[in-house]
Amino acid sequence: MRFENKVIIITGASQGLGVGYAREFLKEGAKVVLVARRAEKLDHTAEQLASELQVSDAGRRVLPVACDVSDEQQVKSMMKRVMDAFGTVDVLINNAALHISKRVVETSKEEWDRQIGVNLTGTFLCSREVLPVMIAKGCGKIVNISSSAAKHFFPGFGAYASSKGGIVSFTHTLSEEVKEYGINVNAVYLGMTNTDYTRRRLENDPAVTIDLKEMLQVEEVSKVVLFLASDEAAPIMGAALDVFGKKA
Repeated sequence: MRFENKVIIITGASQGLGVGYAREFLKEGAKVVLVARRAEKLDHTAEQLASELQVSDAGRRVLPVACDVSDEQQVKSMMKRVMDAFGTVDVLINNAALHISKRVVETSKEEWDRQIGVNLTGTFLCSREVLPVMIAKGCGKIVNISSSAAKHFFPGFGAYASSKGGIVSFTHTLSEEVKEYGINVNAVYLGMTNTDYTRRRLENDPAVTIDLKEMLQVEEVSKVVLFLASDEAAPIMGAALDVFGKKA
């Protein structure tokens, strides 16, 4: 298995794509750290994954950690828990995201700050905390989840698109800083994906009619993310891949 005993941190891991990534990493033998804000939901997700995949040693392979990734002290505490439990980190998936759909003229500074904080600052803080471990080991993988909204522009996406575009610039820069240590940093421009969150958005916007089968599926995205986190992707550094599916 590609990730046997590898330690993977996944943010935004209590629902949607985060759960999908965790499921696939566990199938490949990894130890997975589930990071999200709500402890109760994380615990439920950890139990659900262990039951679904029949992970007998779930207590030693799945670690749920409640953490707001936009909060520096909470991220530091999360990293301490990971090191206490597993002693290392091999892969970081910066997946946590927040989108408040409002036109710029309607967006409060608090709403702007919250989206930049979770999406961009969270990516920075989590990356910064894992880097000393990866640098000391001389290897590591960081995969940052951006969005097609950073390339294709829509009303109501001002703060979100800005944060996701910033993630790509951060990815390129960080890759240049750490590639000499054997650390791969890459990003994914992610298109609309068939998750509970997306389905709820579509239900609230009857003007948008998209066949769910034509969207990206969680399993499809997971394959790309796991590839970027694998040894097979070692030559790929500072890339931002378009993963749009049939519908961008």
